[in-house]
Amino acid sequence: MGVRDGDDFASYEKTLPILSGELAALMDWKTEEDYVYDYKLTKKQINEIERICAISLPHNLTLFLTCSDN
Repeated sequence: MGVRDGDDFASYEKTLPILSGELAALMDWKTEEDYVYDYKLTKKQINEIERICAISLPHNLTLFLTCSDN
């Protein structure tokens, strides 16, 4: 999800076409508990997600990764 500076609510959401194993490696997750948190993405993580998923993400927002079973 993406949030504008100063806002409290997401103004952008995107489902990523990536396998959980690939995402775990990219995010350096070690346990299943690591999957349940929200993560502020670094520029490096954003670039890797764009490369792996072949998508472009907005660079004018603070981006977070949230995971769910849905």
